[in-house]
Amino acid sequence: MARPVDPVAEEAAEAAVPCACSADCVQRIHHGSVCVDGHCKPYEDAWSLLDWVGLAREEKGTPPPFVLLPAVLPAVGYNPAMGALFGLTGTLGMYLGPAATTTISSLQGVALYSTMSQLTIQLSTTVLTARNEWEFQGDWRFLLFNQKTYGLGTGPQAMSAAAMNEDFNLVRIHQTVLRSVFGDLYVGLGYRLDRYYDVQDTNMDLTAPEPVVGPDYAYSLAYGFSPHQATLSGATLAVLFDSRDSTIDPYRGYYGSATFTVNPTWLGSSQPSTNLEAQFRVYAPLSDDVPRNVLGFWLYYRGVTSGVAPYLTLPSIGWDQKNRTGRGYVQGRWRGTQELYGEVEWRFRITDNGLLGGVVFANAQSFAAPAFQASGPGWTYASEKVGVLAFIRPAGGFGLRFMMNRDSRTNVALDFAFGESSFGVWFNAGEYF
Repeated sequence: MARPVDPVAEEAAEAAVPCACSADCVQRIHHGSVCVDGHCKPYEDAWSLLDWVGLAREEKGTPPPFVLLPAVLPAVGYNPAMGALFGLTGTLGMYLGPAATTTISSLQGVALYSTMSQLTIQLSTTVLTARNEWEFQGDWRFLLFNQKTYGLGTGPQAMSAAAMNEDFNLVRIHQTVLRSVFGDLYVGLGYRLDRYYDVQDTNMDLTAPEPVVGPDYAYSLAYGFSPHQATLSGATLAVLFDSRDSTIDPYRGYYGSATFTVNPTWLGSSQPSTNLEAQFRVYAPLSDDVPRNVLGFWLYYRGVTSGVAPYLTLPSIGWDQKNRTGRGYVQGRWRGTQELYGEVEWRFRITDNGLLGGVVFANAQSFAAPAFQASGPGWTYASEKVGVLAFIRPAGGFGLRFMMNRDSRTNVALDFAFGESSFGVWFNAGEYF
C-alpha cells in the first residue's frame, strides 16, 4: 500500500517549494499535491455534510493516529433486491499509525431491515497496521434473506427465465491476514465459511398439474446437494498488490489480488471443491488541480476451478465482498460457475467546495453455466451449457456524490443504473470500488 503523506509534515517540508500551477506540484511531489497561493499543499475538499451540521473536526489536515472518522447515516430508501428498507449504513475510518507511513483503515457496516422481511447485518473491513506491515481483510455477514433467482449463466435461458423466489439464511465469515513482503506486495492466508440454511423455493410446486421447479432445487438434485442447506468452508492462499493512497476513495494507485481457496469436506464443506478469485483496479488521475477527478477501471473474476459448489455459493452478481458488482441489475440476477466482470467509472467534483460530486459508469458481466438435467414425477429441468464469454450483459448509469467526511474522503452515493430490461436506484456510503 502506498504511504500517504501527512499534510502537517508535508506543508513544513514543502513550504520552500514554490509553484506556478498544480502541475508543478505533481511533477515535484505526487498527484494529490496542489498549488495554493504559490506553494504546494495536499488537496482537501473545503466542505462536507459533517461541516454542514457542525460535527466535522475543527482541525485541518490529516488526523493523528487512532482518531475515529465516522460517516454513519440512517438508511431509509429502496433497493432493487430488498424493497423498501430502513436501518443504518456507514463507513468508519482510522489511521492505526502515523499518516506519513500508514494508509487509512476502513470498516463499512450495514444493519438493515426491509419490507420483504429481510434482516442484513454486514461488516466489511480493510485494516492496515502501522507502516502498513499487515493488512487484514474481512467480510462477515448474518442474513435472514430472500431473493429472486433465475438459473445459471448469462445465456438466453437465464435471460428469459421467470424469477423464482428463494428464502435462505446465511452466516458468512471471510477473513484474510496478509503480510507485506516487499513494498506494496503482500502474501497471506485466510479462512472462508459460507453456511446457508433454511433454504426454500417459496413458489416451487411439484404437485401442480404442471410442476414448477426452481433452478437451485434442480441443480442440488443433479449434483447431490441438499436443496435446503449447504456449506462451503475452506482455507485460502492470497497474494495482493496495493498501491492506492486510500482504502475508501483512492485518487491514484493500483490494486491487484488473487485468492485461491480449497474447500475440503473435513473442514465442513458439503462437497470438495476449489475456487479462484482475482481482480485488478486502476485509478487514473484526470486533473492536477482537482485530484478527486479520477477515471477508475475494475476487472474481476471468480470461478470454480475443480469439484462442484452449492448453488447459492456460486459466483453471482452483487455478491462480492462489498456487494459492489453489477449496478443496473438486481443482486443475484446473474449466477454461474464462472464470472467475468468489468467496470469503468468517471468520478468528478461538481461544486468548488467539494460538497457535491458526480459519477458516470458502465459495466459488463458474463457468467458460465454447466449443462445438467434433473427430473422427478412429471417434470424435467434441463440447463444449457454457456461459456464464460458467450453472452455479455451490459449496464450503466450515473450518480451523485455528497461528501460526508472530508477527513476520510467518505461520500454518500446515490446512483441510477440501467441494465437489459432493468432499472434501479442504489444508495451507499463510500465509493463502489
